Amino acid sequence: MPRTNLVGIVCTLIALSLVQPAYAGEKFPEYPVHAAGDYAVTAEKEGLTIGLQPVEDLREQKTYFHTELTPKGFVPVFVVIQNGSSGHSFLFDKTGITYGESGSGGNAPDAHSKAGEATAVASLAALSFVGAVVAAKLMANATEVQQDILKKEVQSKTLSPGGSVHGFLYVPVQKKGPREKIHLRVPISRADTDETIVLDVVF
Repeated sequence: MPRTNLVGIVCTLIALSLVQPAYAGEKFPEYPVHAAGDYAVTAEKEGLTIGLQPVEDLREQKTYFHTELTPKGFVPVFVVIQNGSSGHSFLFDKTGITYGESGSGGNAPDAHSKAGEATAVASLAALSFVGAVVAAKLMANATEVQQDILKKEVQSKTLSPGGSVHGFLYVPVQKKGPREKIHLRVPISRADTDETIVLDVVF
């Protein structure tokens, strides 16, 4: 094969490899990211700030995930955590997050439903494979949707001074009717002392 043709083929392959991610990005748009303190639901403690935005509008869910998650029993919650301290690093482990219905005072997850049935405060660790959980409720051929849900999930991370992390949590909710307020407890530990700081948010 002449060298000029080989170079042309290589250049074409490189160009295609660059075009494909751009197309994929347009197909599943990224959710806009703002500073943690700019969200309607926030909490701050010892230099750490968490902000979150539940995405409950079904049209928005279709835009960003190409599926409606709430009718399948999940609400996507966009989370931003920022380390505003000047000299401390923190360890964010998403598997430590717990959730439950908010108590009447909004201060702690409620361990009982209105009907008096026990509803344990649950760990989001069980949803760290949320793509598989949601996928079971989606069409069998929706692999691109599944991959995008996994890709957008918030990941565990070390937060250096000034650092941040963002992504979605997929919190179970009832499929029909108005949902109860949800209480998230987000533990974050200091990297140097293992002291745990808990950020509580109710939405």
